[in-house]
Amino acid sequence: MRALLACVICMAGFPLAVVAQDDLPIDQSKLYVSDPAACDALEKKGVDAFMDSDFLVLSFKDGIQSMEFTCDLFDIKTLPNNNMLFVDAVCQAPGEVYPDTLSISPYDAKTLQVVSTYDAMMAMAAPADPAELTGNPGVTLYTRCDNLSEIRVD
Repeated sequence: MRALLACVICMAGFPLAVVAQDDLPIDQSKLYVSDPAACDALEKKGVDAFMDSDFLVLSFKDGIQSMEFTCDLFDIKTLPNNNMLFVDAVCQAPGEVYPDTLSISPYDAKTLQVVSTYDAMMAMAAPADPAELTGNPGVTLYTRCDNLSEIRVD
């Protein structure tokens, strides 16, 4: 009975959490990074920051980038009164080019959750030890760099 009550309480709180995210805007003029420390590195070193650590950069103007990976964002769709985005992309990595579909939604006031259909499919298709599976496959969190709107190239 306690487990049932706990489940009902959890389910009742879930829609409230989703509604709360609807109030969070997505600032499409800023850069977002997969490693929060990369904001400072990009500010200090510009594009050379990629040489020191492995991270992804999301820009609504330039797509998703890293040293050997890019995703160009071709179509960004949204609905009125909804800040979640549906994105068509074409991605490239060494030796491969593939289409992808992304969902981008606020995770918190400074973080975006990006879900890649391609990454989720690849994670689910790969044989894995169930003990190693954590979280949602295909999800990457990106932290907004409030101090940057583009990568400095010297």
